[in-house]
Amino acid sequence: MMIDAIHHTFFDIDVEHADDSGDLHLIKILSVDGRRFTYELRAPLTEDAVTYIKSLLDAVVFGDIIIEPGGDGFEARESPTRLKKHS
Repeated sequence: MMIDAIHHTFFDIDVEHADDSGDLHLIKILSVDGRRFTYELRAPLTEDAVTYIKSLLDAVVFGDIIIEPGGDGFEARESPTRLKKHS
């Protein structure tokens, strides 16, 4: 089942499903202090993926990153380019 929303106390989060396969999602984030950044998830948006995304936010990872499956779960790396801008 595809997740359409992610909720967090300190962030406004918009989920954009970037393709029909369900393996590419743009997680557009607005923090309470006005910073905007995007996480690109290259995997199905599952409960495990949402938990990982929230752990990144709680660890203060504020910047454009790419999240991919790896090892025992997910791996994040800095995006080499600016991901999709959002308002």
